[in-house]
Amino acid sequence: MAAETTPKITCIQDLMSSFQESLRQRQAEYDALPEEEKQRLRDEENRKEELRKQEELLSSYKAKGIPPKFYASEWENWVCDTDDKLKAFNIVKGMAWKTNLFLCGKSGTGKTHLAMCLTKDGAKYRRLPDIFREVRTDFNSEQETIDYYGTIKLLIIDEIGRQKFSSFEYNLFFEIIDKRWNHEVPTTLITNQTEKEFLAEYGTAIIDRLRPVIVDFNWESRRESLNLDIPSPKEDDIDF
Repeated sequence: MAAETTPKITCIQDLMSSFQESLRQRQAEYDALPEEEKQRLRDEENRKEELRKQEELLSSYKAKGIPPKFYASEWENWVCDTDDKLKAFNIVKGMAWKTNLFLCGKSGTGKTHLAMCLTKDGAKYRRLPDIFREVRTDFNSEQETIDYYGTIKLLIIDEIGRQKFSSFEYNLFFEIIDKRWNHEVPTTLITNQTEKEFLAEYGTAIIDRLRPVIVDFNWESRRESLNLDIPSPKEDDIDF
């Protein structure tokens, strides 16, 4: 038996020796380079590593559902230039992982900016129309969709109130909220409607399940303050 294994062992040893010799040669060649060339190679390696990290980060953003226009949204660049904005910032950052929130206010006031910060911290962000599309693509996935969105740790649902619900869509939305209520996991809803408008359109069943902290983004739209000439939003538009 020993005689049969010896050639294999010898082959492995030869490969290891060849590999080690190759490493020694590379190191010797590197050591012989001028210091300027060594620095250039180090800089090139650092640049490649930085690009690799950026690609991994962008891939994680895409997987979390973060649109490209929000890649730069961070807690640090939220502008707290009024007491109301500071209050909204503190509630969202400090309470979203522990209780239900209802972010309401007109477009351009920063609701989705803060939602993206939570998403980068690990929350799941979805636009409500996209959840509906997931089920329409495969109606057999309805229960799977409810089970998934009904149990993840923190769910942020945006674009509520941009469209009229069919009875099927309303029931799907309610089932997700109801399951989250039963599992005691927090939900953040984002809408351009006021709480009163939301209740008038969708009734009290969803709000009664959540009993959320209302965060009113009641300041001027950033679009208006910048005098941007922007057409009326379409259903698929995403807020600032």
